[in-house]
Amino acid sequence: MDIKYRSDIDGLRALAIVPVLLFHAGFTTFSGGYVGVDVFFVISGFLITSILLKDIRNNTYSILDFYERRIRRIFPALFAVILFVLVVSPFALLPDDYSFLPKEIAGALLFVSNIVSWRKSGYFSSDAEERPLLHTWSLGVEEQFYIFAPILLFFIISTLKKKPDLFLLVIFAASFLLSIFLTEPKPSAAFYLLPSRTWELMAGSLLALNRVPKAKSALLNEGFALAGLLAIVSSVFLFDASTIFPGYAAALPVLGSVLIIYAAEKTLVGKLLSLKPVVFIGLISYSLYLWHWPLIVFFRNWNLLLDDGGRWLVVAVSLVIATLSWRFIERPFRHRAAFPAKRLYKVSACGLAILVAASAATWSKGSWPERFDAQTLGFISAHQDISPARSSCHFGEGVPDTAKYCHFGAAKPTVAVWGDSHGVEISRALGNNNVSLYEITYSACPPALGFQLDVRPDCIAHNQRALDFLKADKAINVVVLAARYEAYPTTFYDNLNRTAEALIASGKKVIIMGPVPTPGVDVPSTLARGRDPEFSFSNPAFANIDKYIDDNVVRFMPSSVLCKEGKCSMLVNGKPLLFDNNHLSMQSANYVAGYLSQTIAKQQGVAISQPQQAMAQNRSSL
Repeated sequence: MDIKYRSDIDGLRALAIVPVLLFHAGFTTFSGGYVGVDVFFVISGFLITSILLKDIRNNTYSILDFYERRIRRIFPALFAVILFVLVVSPFALLPDDYSFLPKEIAGALLFVSNIVSWRKSGYFSSDAEERPLLHTWSLGVEEQFYIFAPILLFFIISTLKKKPDLFLLVIFAASFLLSIFLTEPKPSAAFYLLPSRTWELMAGSLLALNRVPKAKSALLNEGFALAGLLAIVSSVFLFDASTIFPGYAAALPVLGSVLIIYAAEKTLVGKLLSLKPVVFIGLISYSLYLWHWPLIVFFRNWNLLLDDGGRWLVVAVSLVIATLSWRFIERPFRHRAAFPAKRLYKVSACGLAILVAASAATWSKGSWPERFDAQTLGFISAHQDISPARSSCHFGEGVPDTAKYCHFGAAKPTVAVWGDSHGVEISRALGNNNVSLYEITYSACPPALGFQLDVRPDCIAHNQRALDFLKADKAINVVVLAARYEAYPTTFYDNLNRTAEALIASGKKVIIMGPVPTPGVDVPSTLARGRDPEFSFSNPAFANIDKYIDDNVVRFMPSSVLCKEGKCSMLVNGKPLLFDNNHLSMQSANYVAGYLSQTIAKQQGVAISQPQQAMAQNRSSL
């Protein structure tokens, strides 16, 4: 039983890598380009299972031989990329990212890069764009599959003989259900970890068992192949960062890949995928996947991806380097005549030793701040410019007892700030401005009665308890509501209005603090790279707030004091506006609180002193 070469599968690899490349380079049209990885998983499951089945049925099965072939395929180009990253990173990475690099390298070399990424952050989080080896998470998933697949398949086929597909189908179904149930409450775990991705590899494995006979109708095969192509392409253009993924959504590109592998041979789609330029991209797809992401990270850090010209440049450079890597690194190591097993192991051991030594030297440097001037380090330090009470006063799980609500100011609180994480720094800042208040903040849980995200199952109960507490405390006469509005569906405004009306009915004055101006990037890191601090800001969802919120609710807009005519700056008094990509730094929160405190005083009927009035009118320091 020989495995027949299929050029259309190499073409399918091209269909997987091109959207990944363009998505990562910043072409927004390809907003779902990340599904290319799912296509790769299906291909890997199909090919690896096909190889193992051939060996088992031909009595040539050798687990050592299997791992030798994986080493030839994976390690040479991976080692070259890691060495490149080690050499270039001192000239490109900021301190926090540089100090994390040894952990990324260890993860890549030990086949646990996906676990490292899962523990670090989400795929779409702001710091993900600064990690040059983030993309090796998918190799971690595949490498873990390679560890278990040969043993598992040998056991299944040897024991179950003619019905290994039933066992694999159970694994497929269990993993798919896990992915569905895990995606919303634990999105990072569902995205990165093998158990919730196994079904994608199993889809290819089941296909390799060849239990489903090929359709005899050429027209039916054409339809299957075309449907597969449309499924993948539609995923690329319709999905984006807001898509709940993997879960149900991943079934679309996975099904598309299965249909193409199953039916595309000798069809029009198969012929398109077998065109020489397409096949060539497929042949270099592994090197292209490895090299493109660190290049994009470095280009971005050098401010070379600010327009389409820079984006096309990084695509071109990636293609050139990937071609050279395939020709002079990948291909030579795959030939046993040029690299017999003993020589392969020796070269691999030497390469591993060099990388370990270089990584240890990187680790010894820590963040290596000496590379930067004082201003740059000052910008970077704003990542820690958070409320000193954030860890002790801000909740993230359970239904906090009201006795744990923090209060600031010497006097009995007459104000409360109730919100999600966007209420944290402003609470402390109001306290710094002599406002006595309670902070009632809960991560990803806006002050909207009856509303919650799946990631915060206790949000409804927390908000009801907070409302009861505020209604019972007659000394509190003003409540400030704060939220990251763009993070929630528009329907949440109805719930927010319920909160405002309930507070007003209990005799409280309500102030809604509008959205924080955000440029969509990590502000301290962006400033540290010397980019233009000015940006345009609008929040379409909040612009229609009057349709939802009671007219008796006072609106306070941070943008009114931080921006002028829709233009905002990432700098407030020379310091970063945000400590990440969406939260006010304490420096900025203190500035904004100077104005918000005047709005609060007005609602309380307190006269504003002349110096305070002057401060509230002065915005020239921005």
